[in-house]
Amino acid sequence: MVHRYSRWDGTQHVDLITSADAMERIADELLDDGDLRTALRRMLQRGFQTPDGRRMMGLQELLERLRAARSRNLQRYNLEPMLDDIKARLDGIVNAERQALQQRLRDRPSASAGQDAPPSGDGQPDGQGQEGGAPTGQAQSGQNPQGHAVRQAMQDLMRRRMERLSQLPPDVGGRIQQLREYDFVDPGARQQFEELMQMLQQQVMQSYFQGLQRGIQSMTPEALRQVQQMVRDLNRMLQQRQRGEQPDFQGFMQQWGQMFPQGINSLDDLIQHLRGQMAAMESLVRSMSPEQRQQLDSMMQALLQDHGLRADLAQLAANLGRLMPQRGASGDFDFTGDEPLTLQEALRLMGELNSMDGLERQLLQAFRNNDASRLDADEIGRLLGEEARQTAEQLQRFTRMLEEAGLLQRDGDEWALTAKALRKIGERALQDIFGKLREGMFGAHNLDKRGVGVELLDETRPFQFGDAFSVDVQKSVMNAVVRGGQHTPVKLDIRDFEVQQTGARTECSTVIALDMSYSMMMNGCFQAARKVALALDTLIRSKFPRDNLYVVAFSYFVLTLKAQMLLNSHWVEYGGGTNVQEGLRQSRRILRKHKLGTKQVILITDAQPTTYTRDDGQVVGWGRYRPTPDVLAATLREVAQCTKENITINTFMMAPADRTLTEFVRMMAKLNNGRLLHQPRPDRPVRAC
Repeated sequence: MVHRYSRWDGTQHVDLITSADAMERIADELLDDGDLRTALRRMLQRGFQTPDGRRMMGLQELLERLRAARSRNLQRYNLEPMLDDIKARLDGIVNAERQALQQRLRDRPSASAGQDAPPSGDGQPDGQGQEGGAPTGQAQSGQNPQGHAVRQAMQDLMRRRMERLSQLPPDVGGRIQQLREYDFVDPGARQQFEELMQMLQQQVMQSYFQGLQRGIQSMTPEALRQVQQMVRDLNRMLQQRQRGEQPDFQGFMQQWGQMFPQGINSLDDLIQHLRGQMAAMESLVRSMSPEQRQQLDSMMQALLQDHGLRADLAQLAANLGRLMPQRGASGDFDFTGDEPLTLQEALRLMGELNSMDGLERQLLQAFRNNDASRLDADEIGRLLGEEARQTAEQLQRFTRMLEEAGLLQRDGDEWALTAKALRKIGERALQDIFGKLREGMFGAHNLDKRGVGVELLDETRPFQFGDAFSVDVQKSVMNAVVRGGQHTPVKLDIRDFEVQQTGARTECSTVIALDMSYSMMMNGCFQAARKVALALDTLIRSKFPRDNLYVVAFSYFVLTLKAQMLLNSHWVEYGGGTNVQEGLRQSRRILRKHKLGTKQVILITDAQPTTYTRDDGQVVGWGRYRPTPDVLAATLREVAQCTKENITINTFMMAPADRTLTEFVRMMAKLNNGRLLHQPRPDRPVRAC
């Protein structure tokens, strides 16, 4: 692994929680009766805090924050007034048109009189105007039959329009439908209505195609035709995918890519994006009252009736549903707040709430799989803030950080601890259990003599006449450079030579025999004993790495363990009695193959042997809970046999039951010349007898 260092400039990422912090917590979890899977799950779900106050938030807290954010939105907003803004704008348009009609009705007679009266000086005789018995004054006032009919027709037309406006449906969709077929008299009202239609069409289209505004600035009839052509091309491409064909996605995006947001690089990306957009509209519809739903449907029909665009969008929804069925129904959200929303705001909020639902599914999946690597940290940050994003990234890096540190490795679909991690857990157990243990209590075999030997040591010393010429080249050359300066060639003097020290090699073979009997379980001693065994394993492997070390567990039978098995307890079988004699016998057989060096058994028990095994393999005293003379005698005979074969038995008593049993273990130690240690207390060191 390469490490590079640079000056801090504020942009570098620094993990709040390091692999060492995480490993310490894992060690605590495993030593407190856990397994690796459970420990990782608990840490990912609940997070943890270091002794100095640094903290990693867990999946549970992220999930709680997400649900709280969703609840705040539901308690804040109200969908009931969602269409009120559109209604208000339509009312304003209708009122403007009605005022224009009323003005026409008031102004029309005088304007008609001026238009219909015969012009002055038209060359007709004065008496001509009195034909039909009409006074001359009446003719001059413009009351000829033709002008009267025109004026009456215009007034009737204005009244019919007034009546049509008064009969508009109360719902938004019905009003839009009727006004689209209405011929406005007031140019201002006509312009306001066209602008409203374009805005609503734009909002509806953006609910399907986010980013549409970048490609189409105004929803003109020509723009709607472009959108419809794009939808038809999209439907054609999706149908090709359903038939197993290879659609021309790149060609589609070259023509229509400006209508979609950045980051869509494949047809799958596009399908997922469109499915999310349509889910927002589905959620909005599901969250509305039946009356609102009907109004929205009629409004959509009125807005998209041109060119059959509504049918094309329905076909698009069906194609997307077949290619990517929605996981779980789109939200049926129950809004209880007071703050009103416009249609555009409601669609945006529905998209956000659906994103929260999708993120909740991600978090729950991470719970189930014990794996946060697939969390969308950017989406978490967008919905919950920067702190949550950093937490998500840290959770994503959690197992990877431990893997890169050489503490975890993949074992199929599961994680497994590496040898390095086992050593660290053992060191933690050693610190907890044997922090005050006197040096050399178990099997120490140090030699003070240094010099010529078979084992190279890390230390070096200046060469002396008669030494074996085991030169440390690096230190020798460095001595020459320091003495003679930094120039070439480097001239070596006899004073520069450093030789490695050597020592005689010693060896010790050890078996850790762990009692897994019923009494150990019921007395609450087994977990502490497991920790002791792990600590001893670490102590011996770290201090004497060339020693031979074995671990066995016994109840009425003996089970050979690997060191990493001490981190869990699925192998425990405690029924039938405590067979200390068989545990010692199997340990002796393991050590028999080692002819040289020290041999020892470290017996971890609560000192209650209740069974033994005869030479024919039959277990005597099955199911007993108290020792009997024959059991004690058989156990002592095995202790004597271990002594005869130069095997030292050091006994670690977890919880002595009574004085008689304690005396029995003392007798074992005296017969074997081994040591007896009692379980340590926090306020005093381990006591050896």
